[in-house]
Amino acid sequence: MLIDFKNFNVSRFMSTNPPSDYSFDTSQEIKELSKIPLNKRFVEEKDDITSYFKKIGEREGIDFYPEVISEKLIELTAPMIMKLKNHYDRPRPKVLASKMGIKLNDIEMSSMKTPSYPSGHSVQGVLIGNVLATMFPLSANEFLKAGKDISYSRNIARAHYKSDSKFGEAIGLELHKYLKQNQ
Repeated sequence: MLIDFKNFNVSRFMSTNPPSDYSFDTSQEIKELSKIPLNKRFVEEKDDITSYFKKIGEREGIDFYPEVISEKLIELTAPMIMKLKNHYDRPRPKVLASKMGIKLNDIEMSSMKTPSYPSGHSVQGVLIGNVLATMFPLSANEFLKAGKDISYSRNIARAHYKSDSKFGEAIGLELHKYLKQNQ
């Protein structure tokens, strides 16, 4: 599979605004996040996307490709994700929760230093999971589940609103579609 996004139009994702910072929807999302049980082990295991896909690949008897493909896809998508994050500049849930007077404990990670929307882990997890599922159909369910788990781990950590993750997953699916159409 040829991996190249040079003609992918990321600008088409610059008009899907998240709920506004102090809206009812955002406060509801924060309250929903606060009800998800924290699971530090689950979150930390999925924070390093490449290591997690490598682990899944090894468990499935695929040693080399998951790691190499993951690293390449992360490298190529990071600039697009940062362009979107900087465009929307949405504060992380913990920041707005504090300003709204809502107590929100989170699992602090070094990967939580950028704006919130969209979730980069969701973009990359779903994209990589789908690419590997296409390449290794006998292990497709495991790779697809890993991508969704990476995305959901960001909600468990309370690093992202569910709308961040949902938008990130949609972008990941579009990136995969683009790769399939441009092989």
